[in-house]
Amino acid sequence: MSQENSPENKTRLRDMKIFQNPGLKLISIFLAVILWLIVMNVDDYSMTKTIKGIPVEQLNGSAIENMGKVYDVVNGKTVDIVVKGPRSVVDNLTADNFYASADLSEVSVTNSVQIKVVPRDTRVMNNLDITYVNNTMNLTIEDKIQKDISIRAVAEGQPAEGYALGTVSVSPNIIQVSGPQSIVSKVTEVRAVLNVSGKDQNVESRVTPRCMNAYGEAISSDSLQLSLEEVKVTAKIFPTKEIPIRVGVTGTPKTDYVVTDVNYTPQTIVVAGAQQILDGVSAIEVNDIGVDNASESFEINRELDSYLPDGIYLADSNKEVAVSLTMERKQEKEIEITAEDVEMRGASDDLVYELVVSGVYKIRLKGLAAELAEVTKESLGIYLNVDGKEPGKVDVSPSYQKPNGVTVNMVGRMTLYVTEKAEPPTEENTGEPGENPGGNTGEDSEGGTSTSGVPGETGGQQDTP
Repeated sequence: MSQENSPENKTRLRDMKIFQNPGLKLISIFLAVILWLIVMNVDDYSMTKTIKGIPVEQLNGSAIENMGKVYDVVNGKTVDIVVKGPRSVVDNLTADNFYASADLSEVSVTNSVQIKVVPRDTRVMNNLDITYVNNTMNLTIEDKIQKDISIRAVAEGQPAEGYALGTVSVSPNIIQVSGPQSIVSKVTEVRAVLNVSGKDQNVESRVTPRCMNAYGEAISSDSLQLSLEEVKVTAKIFPTKEIPIRVGVTGTPKTDYVVTDVNYTPQTIVVAGAQQILDGVSAIEVNDIGVDNASESFEINRELDSYLPDGIYLADSNKEVAVSLTMERKQEKEIEITAEDVEMRGASDDLVYELVVSGVYKIRLKGLAAELAEVTKESLGIYLNVDGKEPGKVDVSPSYQKPNGVTVNMVGRMTLYVTEKAEPPTEENTGEPGENPGGNTGEDSEGGTSTSGVPGETGGQQDTP
């Protein structure tokens, strides 16, 4: 008997655990296989996912256009879906994995079209369940119209420092816009925008025109069509110069009224133009502020464009000058003078001069209150030039130094008596007591005041009215 088959060896093998309870071990293996299958199935479980914003391609739009109609998509340019399928397939899906379309030849009476979505990879189609969030594209269908609209050239941005924007032009300046009536009717302007930021010389470029509504908002619609894709825009860039503004008035105010002050703002303005033209411009003259028959202060604005020389442009945020005119009425003032207030000039040593004022003699002044306040007897320097006066009696008016801005009128009567000086009394020519031939009583027959004598001369040149 071999040693392997010995009773002792068989006893040892029987005692080994691997050979114990074989039924239970078979059941364990079976359960392990089942568990593995379950785990594998759970790991690739079914899941759902929402895919948003899948672009919808519009097919057969010509079917609508061939009827002389145009359409616009109200909603349904994109579509959202919910997909369900194995996690291993669904988890990595995006909008790019799907293709959506709407056949416009199948438009319904309510102007709606069904949207269809399919996976781009047909191999996963059978593993997915697709549910639409909303699969309807809604349209507006209208008659097609067209109209010609002028193009407005617009420059955006600021030129280089020391330079300013001049004229901006576009060529061509008219474009044809066509599309649905409801949209074309909203187009009030077609704008061509040119950027001039930092430019110090003329700019020319081709730009895409844009349709704008009455609120200055761009109108974006696939159904709008322009007859031109691009237009040429040219902007002139000029050097600048700061020059003063001068304001003047024209006309005659109401009687006794004068313009006492003219204030305006701004005092200077920045203009632009060709350098040789700028060199010849020293100021802007706003000299047509009318004051005909005016009696009250007033304010007025003037647009500066109309005062610019040809070839010069405003390059300032201020486009007008604000003018304020102050009007003031002339006042009256009277100064009463006597014979003693009148200085006699040019008197002869051989003659006697007597000035007689009949009643009241007045100097009437008219002018602005501030100017009248400065006028006094002393400032007038009233005098009478008697040089060359012969003996006798004559009505006279004194002279004075004319005050600035004030008119002067003399009111009253003033008489000058000129006599020869009497010889010293002697025995031969002594007259009767009380006689005074050619003498001076200091009072004239008319009851006025008088003065006589030869006052001393004073320096300075005086004005004669």
